[in-house]
Amino acid sequence: MTKREILIDYVKNGGQRFLCSPQIGAGAGFDTKIANKTWIGDTTIEDTRKAWEMFDVIPLYNYELPQLHELTPKLVMENMSAHGNTADRKITHKKLMTALGTLTSEIIEDEGKGAMAVKYFITEEEELEIFEYYLDCLLEVKDFSTITDGVKHIREIVGEDSALDLQWPMQPYELLCFPNTVDTAVFALTCPDIFKRLMDKILELDERLLLAVSKGGADFVFLGGPGSELISPQYYRDYLVPYSKIVTEMAHKNGLLVYTHICSKIEPMLSLGFYNEMGIDLFETLSEEPVGNVKSIEDAFLKLDPGICTRGNIGLDKLLLGTPGEIKEISFRILETAKRLGRKHILAASDYMFYDTPVENVRAMAEAAAEFNGCSLGDWK
Repeated sequence: MTKREILIDYVKNGGQRFLCSPQIGAGAGFDTKIANKTWIGDTTIEDTRKAWEMFDVIPLYNYELPQLHELTPKLVMENMSAHGNTADRKITHKKLMTALGTLTSEIIEDEGKGAMAVKYFITEEEELEIFEYYLDCLLEVKDFSTITDGVKHIREIVGEDSALDLQWPMQPYELLCFPNTVDTAVFALTCPDIFKRLMDKILELDERLLLAVSKGGADFVFLGGPGSELISPQYYRDYLVPYSKIVTEMAHKNGLLVYTHICSKIEPMLSLGFYNEMGIDLFETLSEEPVGNVKSIEDAFLKLDPGICTRGNIGLDKLLLGTPGEIKEISFRILETAKRLGRKHILAASDYMFYDTPVENVRAMAEAAAEFNGCSLGDWK
């Protein structure tokens, strides 16, 4: 079996041996450092692949969907980048131009630390009208082969033997991340009619995108979800859970598995059972303090549906500052708990690994999984 087949089979069915799949890529910077680069925005797919290949683990490549505005000439995006006040900061201004108006965003990137949006495309309710026009333009498109071809290009570089996840703000409540999470929740309260209409249009767009990425060779699609420090349980009840059920069913009909990453606080959502209702196949991460807020790994396992495969949960703080011996000790404790409770679990970090994560700590994670399984590194069959 290829590592791709091993991962997919394990997520679906579990197995006698636990896998190790530390999160590499997704703009966090570990692969940037391995490539001897300092700007995370300069990291290529080849850089990420080479970083994965350094370790005897099971990869899951995670990449963003090709740009949607390129599907139609009615939408034009301009990017303007320059250094900030200091040489170790870049500022990128994005301008999305439509016949109905223009939306702008601003992103800063610090050397070795990655990018962060400091201004989102949508900050005011009036701008939702332009966003709806954006969606209408995309829904007029009949041919999504550009998306399929973009995924095929990623697949060619990653290779056929590794699993591939495609990420976009698939959750309709996210409004494609045009506003930030808090503003989005406010829009849901202040203008519920247009909010619901926009979500329904995003569902229609998702249905076409899921087919396109499936044709391109993706194995997983990404379903996000903010933690309890950003939104309330009622928001989960009203929007996240019901809409997640729809999009995950769409994904499964297209032969795709659903991968969920929530790196913030997941209680009380976990205890309330919301994640068990959303159609998730692979869930990360069940982190204890200070990274997350679950009571314990064991408590989290007991609350999550055993049909859901989990991935994690070594804290990024431990990976950054701990020794290889400490990483092995933490890994053994997590795997022992998973084995005792009969869980499908993949040993990994609590989030995508930062630029300064020591290589020897990642290697210690892989060694711990092999030792726990009673096999040699690389013997994943």
